[in-house]
This record gives sequence, C-alpha cells and structure tokens, in this order.
Amino acid sequence: MCWFSAEHANKIEEAKVGQRLGIKKMTWHANWVVRETEIETPRPCPVCLIDRTRVLFRFSESQQASLHFGSEAEAVFRMLKRPKRDIFEFADGKQITLDDLPAGLIVDVLAVPGSERLLAVLNMEPAVHDEEETEKDPFLVRLLAHF
Repeated sequence: MCWFSAEHANKIEEAKVGQRLGIKKMTWHANWVVRETEIETPRPCPVCLIDRTRVLFRFSESQQASLHFGSEAEAVFRMLKRPKRDIFEFADGKQITLDDLPAGLIVDVLAVPGSERLLAVLNMEPAVHDEEETEKDPFLVRLLAHF
C-alpha cells in the first residue's frame, strides 16, 4: 500500500504486528490501508505495509461471496516494482491488487518482516540472571557451613 500513498500522502504510518486495519476507498478511486478507526475519516493517515508483511483478512458475508473466500484468509503483501503495484498473495496462489479489494474490509497484521527477530529477543528469558542465582546458592551454603 506504499506506492500510491508514498507519492500522495503527507504523513504515513508503518504497520505494526497486532494492528487492526481496514481498506478505505479514497475519492480518486484508489484504495488505502488505514487504521480501522479511520475507515470513515475523510482524510485518514495511510498505513504502509512493507513487502512480505503477513496479514489476515476478515471477510463479511457479502465479501466472502464476491471474492470467493471463507470468513478469514491469510495473505502476504507484495510491493511489486515493475509495474508498480501493491498486491496480496494468498496461499492458493491467487493474487488481488489493493485497488481490487472492497472498501471496509478488515485486515489484521500478523507479521512484519524483521519484527520476528525483535519479538524473539524481547520474549527471551534472562539467562544471565538464572546463572547468577544458581552461583549464589552454593556460595551462600558454603559460607554458612563455616559458622
């Protein structure tokens, strides 16, 4: 969603893991990805998905029928260079351009490339603290043994 908005928006936000977004049809007939809370806003801030961002589409019943999907479908965002196009690739190989998605469609961000490493580091157990605590116990036991 970056090609068009990068050229036509004053401010752009980057998508974050866990964020709920929506598809907004702009007045010039281009779709933007925006925060869910800004779908009805006349001039929302576009949210930029970087290449290979994984998302989960949440289709309404009417969207399911028109697009031939179930209630949810996972896809990978691709920012193609030649020609400049923003597309979503689904597991079955189907590709849909951002502009072909229906307005109001809800999208959850599952993974942003590079954020997996950061999340892994943030979720790691502090191994250094565990080692220090195990070293303290034997020393304390030995010290008390002298009294």
